[in-house]
Amino acid sequence: MEKLSVIGIGYVGLVSSVGFATLGHKVVGMDKDKRKIEKLKRGELPFYEKGLGEYLVEVMNKGLLEFTDDVEYAVKDTRYIFIAVNTPMDEDGSADLSQLLEAGKSIGKYMNTFAILTVRSTAPVGSLEALENVLESEGKIRGKDYELAYNPEFLREGTGIYDFLNPSRIVVGADSPEIAEEIMKLYEKINAPKLKTSIKDAQLIKYASNAFLAARVSFINEIASICESMGADVFTVAEGMGLDPRIGRRYLSPGPGYGGPCLPKDLMALIRMSEESGYHPEFLEAIHRKNESQIRKIIWKVKGFMGGVLINKTVGVLGLTFKPNTDDVRNSLSIPIITRLLKMGAKVRAYDPMGNENAKSIFPDDVVICDTVKDVFKDADLILILTAWEEFANLSWKDMEGVVRNHIIVDAVGILRNKVPEGWKVWMIGRGYL
Repeated sequence: MEKLSVIGIGYVGLVSSVGFATLGHKVVGMDKDKRKIEKLKRGELPFYEKGLGEYLVEVMNKGLLEFTDDVEYAVKDTRYIFIAVNTPMDEDGSADLSQLLEAGKSIGKYMNTFAILTVRSTAPVGSLEALENVLESEGKIRGKDYELAYNPEFLREGTGIYDFLNPSRIVVGADSPEIAEEIMKLYEKINAPKLKTSIKDAQLIKYASNAFLAARVSFINEIASICESMGADVFTVAEGMGLDPRIGRRYLSPGPGYGGPCLPKDLMALIRMSEESGYHPEFLEAIHRKNESQIRKIIWKVKGFMGGVLINKTVGVLGLTFKPNTDDVRNSLSIPIITRLLKMGAKVRAYDPMGNENAKSIFPDDVVICDTVKDVFKDADLILILTAWEEFANLSWKDMEGVVRNHIIVDAVGILRNKVPEGWKVWMIGRGYL
């Protein structure tokens, strides 16, 4: 059993805290958000994540996990300090390191024994050098008072704790092989491919992985448009492609594009890093442009069904989270799509099985967040499906016919591909007009 602390209890930090405790380590999770910490102390999750709550309660009952808002308590006498604060996208697309550097300053102030500071946050090349400068300003010398490592996470929202305990790989980057090996031993109970690298290599593994996933999404959306133009079915095409083991089926689901807290910001950060190093990444920029054009495409389909005019038209939106099985609305593509519909004069009524509460703090007051699916359909001129929740695939569209003004559906995720409702005009991504 090793004692370790996790600084920053957002999604990555909380899953990592629970995961390390599940492996038998004594963990202190620290965050400056007092309300979040009080909630966690009661065994309550600050966000929805299937299965995580049960693991949280179990390790807390065993005395393996505690939470605090006191950074001194978290880092004092602690050898293993994991930093999992947010590194959001800055205005120019680069990573905003302010939270990482703030965490480093606080750690440097209270660190009283040799510690290995391991960054879990997605952080660009050069960020750990900046962290070293901050620690030096607090009188801490690398190699004498601490060492640095980088341990990227590959967690998917909705399956985070499963991914932590059953990872596709574990990567640890450190300038010292001994430090890398010491961090890797914290994962010794996990049977997975384990790779020890330099810090820069580990950072680029994370960014390159997410850029590749974004590329797959943009690629299948390109194929979807080709299928529509030729009268083919993108879902059958994707199935056939996925049978090739060199390709696989993952991330070949057409939709409004890639969103969420990781892929957009990590792709843009990699583009900016490349430019700063003197290389112009044209292929990565093309992935981003395709994603932007996919958003416009969905809006054009809605506008086309309405005769080109959205003023005083009501669009019922099903799905607000960036993907199903999460309550995360951050960077969901529903945000730019709904925002543009509003600017065109449309009225919007929306519903999500898990994301309603989070959506209320993001969308303007003129978006009506509905408590039920049926409320979305009330006097709607068109229904727009933006998230592939299973609930939407199983709707009784017959029961909704008398509620809406027009029987029109824009299915931007293909959730109705196996059950196209009769009596409705439907446009489906990758199939076209049905």
